[in-house]
Amino acid sequence: MDERSQRIIAGGMGITLGILYLGLFVLCIWKYITTGDITNSTWELILIVMIPASIWWFSRKDESLMIPKMSGTTGQELPVENDFETKQVRKKSYIWDSLGLATVFLLLAIVDSLFIQKDWDYFNLLPQFSETLNIAVFLFLEFILSVLVFYAISFVWGEWEIKKYNRKLEELGDIHE
Repeated sequence: MDERSQRIIAGGMGITLGILYLGLFVLCIWKYITTGDITNSTWELILIVMIPASIWWFSRKDESLMIPKMSGTTGQELPVENDFETKQVRKKSYIWDSLGLATVFLLLAIVDSLFIQKDWDYFNLLPQFSETLNIAVFLFLEFILSVLVFYAISFVWGEWEIKKYNRKLEELGDIHE
């Protein structure tokens, strides 16, 4: 089998796995919305966690797969150099990733409050203001805090992966010289 055939087969397997993963995610959310009990989605949740874990387990030997990728659908690798400009590019990527993840979590919290819990059970941060304004302020603060936490996690994890990758390249460079 030549390289082109391998890429086609790998692409087909990736699309199939993506459809399966999306289907499990939708099924899990549907079960939770209809029943209001997350324990009805136990097997779906186990598979949702096990799919990336098994991919990580089998791909951990290929260091090129472990380089953090740019956010979005491009899948471009982040630059691994240690100069100021490339660090700024990586920081922008971490910011976009954290904004996207915080937005998803905010939307899920809103959907949960509207359709599943059917109750806005939030702190009364500003007692002099209306309940609607308190909810908006709380969600805004929750969003900002989520962005900060996700940025810190992305930054630490991404920089650690890049340093690990650069160390591996240095080791290989020492072997080939």
